[in-house]
Amino acid sequence: MNWLFPLYLAGAAAIIAPILLHLRRRPPQDRVEFSSLLFLDAQTPVPVSKRRLENWLLLLLRCLALILLALMFSRPFIQSESTASVSPNSATLILLDRSASMRRADLWKQAIAEAEKQLKAAKLTDRIALAVFDRELTTVWSFEEDRNTPANRLTAIQTRLAALTPTWNATQLDRALIAAVPSFDSSTTSLKKRIHLISDLQEGTKLDALRTIAWPAELTLSVHRLDPAANDNLSIALAAREDDRSADALVRIRLSNTRDSALRDFTLAWQDAPKSDAITAQIPPGASRILTAPPNSTNSTNATTLTLTGDTHNFDNRIFIAPPQPRTVRIHFLGKDATRDEASAPLYYLARALQPTATLAPVLTADEKLPAQPADILFIVGNAPADGLRDYIERGGFLVTVPSDATLLKTLTGLDLNVTADLSDEYRMLAEVKTEHPLLKPFADPKLRDFTKLRFWKHRHIEIKTANPSLETLATFDNGHPAILAARIGKGTLIVLASGWHPGDSQFALSTKFVPLLYGWLAAAGFSHDPAATLLVGDSLPLDAAQAHTITDPENKTHSLKAGETFTTSQIGLHKVQSAAHTQVVAVNLPPDEGRVLPLEPTKLAEYGIKLASASEAVAASETTDQRLTATDTEQRQNLWWWFLVTLLAVLLLETAIAGRSRHSAPVPA
Repeated sequence: MNWLFPLYLAGAAAIIAPILLHLRRRPPQDRVEFSSLLFLDAQTPVPVSKRRLENWLLLLLRCLALILLALMFSRPFIQSESTASVSPNSATLILLDRSASMRRADLWKQAIAEAEKQLKAAKLTDRIALAVFDRELTTVWSFEEDRNTPANRLTAIQTRLAALTPTWNATQLDRALIAAVPSFDSSTTSLKKRIHLISDLQEGTKLDALRTIAWPAELTLSVHRLDPAANDNLSIALAAREDDRSADALVRIRLSNTRDSALRDFTLAWQDAPKSDAITAQIPPGASRILTAPPNSTNSTNATTLTLTGDTHNFDNRIFIAPPQPRTVRIHFLGKDATRDEASAPLYYLARALQPTATLAPVLTADEKLPAQPADILFIVGNAPADGLRDYIERGGFLVTVPSDATLLKTLTGLDLNVTADLSDEYRMLAEVKTEHPLLKPFADPKLRDFTKLRFWKHRHIEIKTANPSLETLATFDNGHPAILAARIGKGTLIVLASGWHPGDSQFALSTKFVPLLYGWLAAAGFSHDPAATLLVGDSLPLDAAQAHTITDPENKTHSLKAGETFTTSQIGLHKVQSAAHTQVVAVNLPPDEGRVLPLEPTKLAEYGIKLASASEAVAASETTDQRLTATDTEQRQNLWWWFLVTLLAVLLLETAIAGRSRHSAPVPA
């Protein structure tokens, strides 16, 4: 049974009145003296503490009358199961933003306080989960943990929250919300599901992935946006850096100011640089400019941080630039060094093609003997002693040869083959080139695929008598003879050219194909000439999968990685990467979008189909009103209060009759 006005049930407490009246039972106060009573002894009144209830039936009737009166005013009705209300218990996921933009002012303290407020507001029968997000979602307290230990929820979650701090990662709210949906497990099926999002909701957050999902209709999102005292913010990001080995290479940055900002003045300078080298200027609110970094007169190896001052929030006011660090690659030409200056010699063109770049510093040596320290890449044109070459390749060497006979190739490959000179007077051209092969990767660019201007005056016919897949043909001449062959021998690589690159054999060294091909081979040997990419927090460091590495992060913590393992950056600053082959310093910067700190309106999320709590609360209020109207209609149809009224009247009539009889039949004391 339910009640339309349950507050009136409190009126049933009035039954205490007849009980007290029965216990009080005071004698009549009016005294009439009769002469006949003078000879009777007075009776001593019974003390109040020793009085007992005598007329139980009359007392019960009077109490029942008061109870029936309270029940009648409460308007009772019987509710069926179809109209019964659902349990109000809920399953709530608290989603806490800990991206780099939360480092501003006291936003993180506000976020922790808001999370604890939501925790304390939850009932013990509710299910609670907590997760934090930046680029990815990380669960701090799951629904399963909460189901097993709900009583220890608040203390455990507060302890875990105290150990958390904002990261340097970008804000990807779309990934977080998509990952949050499956966190509601089977134990929350019958509960009301909702997510409390606690975030600064800055413009730089990513939302595009939300278009790829259908938001569950039963899941609502409540947005608790955190706002600092002011959203003024100047931010800098690396726009470009010249591919130059010198310390004075131009560095261009993008400087931005938020809309309606009160800030205008700024100073841009290298860390520890003299004030005379700094740039001081103004930028209007809402503007974005490309600026050239000030000159760096300090030691370029140490001054690698460009700093912006004059800003309220300095979390995005630094850019880290890795110092110039070209990698040395040892190249040896097995032949006479005296031919380095002979215009007709292969070494002449090899020496001029292998020029230093921003990332590579080729060191070319030439001798008729193998170097004492194994070279990274070895070139052989013509006959050469095979002693030690097989072992050199098997240990991971990279050998390029233009053979004059089959002796060396037989020793290196172990195959039955023959090498003869093509005596035809006609020149040859390349007919087929496997540009998709890693050793010919530079020619994957359509601009470099045209070989029609490349002529070969002399070439060798390499005939493999027994077919073997270990020796692969990468390019062929127009007469069908192999032009370039390659083989994997142990850990190393062998490349066989049927024609030399010098003018006596071909136009190769004088064409635009020669230098890209050489640097493509350097990259295949593990010496990429591409400039170091600008890494952002969350990117993986470029590591050689074949080697183990030791990484020192900006906090001077070391991380040892086995061969094949990757390292995802989580901090801004310079990372030192060490391996057996070389040592490299890599700069990692803040994602530029984190500097876009102006807040979004929560209604922006509704455009992606997310059910916001404001709309859901209106629906809940409507449902409550509907339930109230249904209850009123049910009570009016049943009119159970009439039966309580009839019963009340019957009780009052019975009480009156019993009270009258008791008064007339009361015995006179002796």
